[in-house]
Amino acid sequence: MTQESIQTRYTLDPALASATELEQAIARAIEANKQDFFPLLERLVDVGDSRVKLSQKDPLRVLGVELDEARTGGTARLGYESNFSESCRLIDEYDQHQTSVAFTLDGDQLVFDLELPIEWNFDH
Repeated sequence: MTQESIQTRYTLDPALASATELEQAIARAIEANKQDFFPLLERLVDVGDSRVKLSQKDPLRVLGVELDEARTGGTARLGYESNFSESCRLIDEYDQHQTSVAFTLDGDQLVFDLELPIEWNFDH
């Protein structure tokens, strides 16, 4: 079984001067393209049980963006909800989860290289 990855690219405004403006633009790009992150989030809550689902009401939020000192990359903290709780039992309510995703900046391109967790497969 091989590791899957997804690469996504978004164009940012090249006129962004401050780190704060750049962090805000990155957060907006993630929010505007949140469906691109669903495969990652779905794998993070995948426990081989089809009843475990992401919340459709509020599936992804950007909790914060941090740039590295050189402003060539950084990390985005994402929050999401699923009905999988950390104690591995299904519940009728949705639990809050967090994950961090790294990104790079290539000129005016925001690039995410996401490695997906290996899919659960109990047949093998």
